[in-house]
Amino acid sequence: MGLWYLNYDGKAWEGLCDVLLARKHEADYQPMGDKGGDLGLDGLYARGGTIYQAYGQEPENKDPVGGVRSKIGADLNKLKKNKDEIEEILGDTKIKSWVLLLNKDIPHNHLHRYAKKKEIEVKSWQLPFIASDFQVIIQPPSFLETEWLEYRKRRDDKVEVPISKPQAPEIELLKGNENFRKVYAKFLAIYDAPETAERMAYVELKNFIENSIQLDEIRKREPEFYSEIEEIRSDIEMDAESGSLAVGSYETYSGIKTTLEQRLNAVVGGRLGERTLSGVRKFTIADWLVRCPLNFKKKPLQ
Repeated sequence: MGLWYLNYDGKAWEGLCDVLLARKHEADYQPMGDKGGDLGLDGLYARGGTIYQAYGQEPENKDPVGGVRSKIGADLNKLKKNKDEIEEILGDTKIKSWVLLLNKDIPHNHLHRYAKKKEIEVKSWQLPFIASDFQVIIQPPSFLETEWLEYRKRRDDKVEVPISKPQAPEIELLKGNENFRKVYAKFLAIYDAPETAERMAYVELKNFIENSIQLDEIRKREPEFYSEIEEIRSDIEMDAESGSLAVGSYETYSGIKTTLEQRLNAVVGGRLGERTLSGVRKFTIADWLVRCPLNFKKKPLQ
């Protein structure tokens, strides 16, 4: 298996910890997102009274001990600084443990003494959500190794997310749909031929309607895949935005479509089953056409 955790640092480690903690604590784990990081809690296991913080030190860090100390001190201070907001989130929950999850082995055992010193300091603040037996704990990657092995097995297996697809209405019933009109206008600018634009718009809106539930089911059942798909979608939309002054053309549409398909195939294609991947591809492209900022224009006359 090797040192699996060495492949993750920064945001990648934070994202992985969210996935693995959800496996460890199941429905009792609550990820807090980016806002939670600002408050000093990346994740919450309320039943166990545990706050989690992930720290994915970069490989080039020359002072790992100092980095861990700084992380502990800065993030624990956020508990006091954001007392009111945290109390609102926690309600009656008392925090017994603040756990720092490292992406490397603990660099020096002196850090445990530092953690003990900081927990005494936090208790002295008398925050309403801190339990009397509060602890500051540093955990190496082995804390999540069992969950990593389960995650890797699932990741390496082909995943199918079977769904019952809704049936798209006939084209005449779709013509009044706002999304149909948006996509139709874009294809009309490309082809300057109403019948062709209408046919192309119908194909894409049919994909949009019939495959929209696919992505929602992936979000519920396979959150790690969903995050990767969303990252691809976001990157492609940013690329489209940066080219928004370009003249809309078949080449523009085809290029974006091809890029989307290639990125999806490269990142998740080897792990998603073919039927599921096909549905994701179709919806992602159709959804981009509905929402994309690309400024489609008539080609200028020669």
